[in-house]
Amino acid sequence: MKILIAPNSMKGSLNAFDFADTVEKAFKQCSPDFDIRKVPVADGGDFTGEVLKENLGASEKMLKVVDPLGKTISSKYSIAGNKAIVEMADASGMKLLGAGELNPLKASSFGTGQLIDDAIKSGCTEIYLAIGGSATVDGGMGMMEALGFNFYDHNQTKLSGNGGNLQHIHTIEKFDLSQKIVFKIICDVDNPLLGKTGAAEVFGPQKGATPEMVEVLEKGLENWADILTKESGKDLRDVEGAGAAGGMALPLMAFFDAEIVPGADFVLQQLNFDGQVKWADIVITGEGKIDSQTLNNKAPFAVAKVARKYNKPVFAIGGKVENTTSEVFDGIFSLVNGPLTLDFAMNNAKQLLYGFSLEFAKTIQALVKLKE
Repeated sequence: MKILIAPNSMKGSLNAFDFADTVEKAFKQCSPDFDIRKVPVADGGDFTGEVLKENLGASEKMLKVVDPLGKTISSKYSIAGNKAIVEMADASGMKLLGAGELNPLKASSFGTGQLIDDAIKSGCTEIYLAIGGSATVDGGMGMMEALGFNFYDHNQTKLSGNGGNLQHIHTIEKFDLSQKIVFKIICDVDNPLLGKTGAAEVFGPQKGATPEMVEVLEKGLENWADILTKESGKDLRDVEGAGAAGGMALPLMAFFDAEIVPGADFVLQQLNFDGQVKWADIVITGEGKIDSQTLNNKAPFAVAKVARKYNKPVFAIGGKVENTTSEVFDGIFSLVNGPLTLDFAMNNAKQLLYGFSLEFAKTIQALVKLKE
């Protein structure tokens, strides 16, 4: 029996590699006859950079950058030939701040820009930028500042790149754009830049914005979109995904050869996932929470779509499973059997996953014997 284990990360508990290792250990404990392949996946959110790094055999480069509030930290990106893999969360992510520190008016994507700038100076001409998990709603203003852009208000006073200053931008001073740089902006949502489903309204509160802050951010993003349209001749505000990561993609699409790519589909393509599924008899995927959002082409859903294409049974395992149905999965299971606190479940995710997987492996083994 050939088992393909292709999970997403369980946010806050297990990364995709540990998830896959744990399921493999349980299946091998059940029977050494299981033939296992592990292909951790991602969709632009947590651990996307690591998944792509492993796939490309990229080397990691450490760098001193600033976090969303300007504190110097150690961060990283990866290089494979002329490609750089940058995960925004590693320099400008919510995971770098305490809950009481979140403030999208002050938070800046400058640190992510520092990673990109170093990659370009190191000779990279293609940037894979995963933008999940950001703490910012600055429209990528901080990132562009790190890349050499300058911003001024009506009085020609220079502005720092952050969410609060978007509304004050009047003019832009661009740096040399003669070098051809291609960006693939890896994203797991399709929200527009503005409006009720846009960057400020939907993601601002998750990043610490009060209702008053949301209004300021919305006004700033409107001004930012107007400025970028004037400077580049491209009106990008209605592009699907432009609202992701606080509008991070907008200036890259305005001034570079950049496109937003659906995260899960892009990652699976890089992993030659169709070939992996063709090999398998059964596909196992999963992530921390399986709900209606999972069905919006998050990694497990994308995995299941490929499995369905080749008529392979596919099962999903979640730390938390909400009432949701989808014909694309043959079964959706929670690894939690009884009433547990969220903290306990997250802190003991590996043990819970192992216990569930062992019983699941026994079930599959019994079905195989019946078939024989």
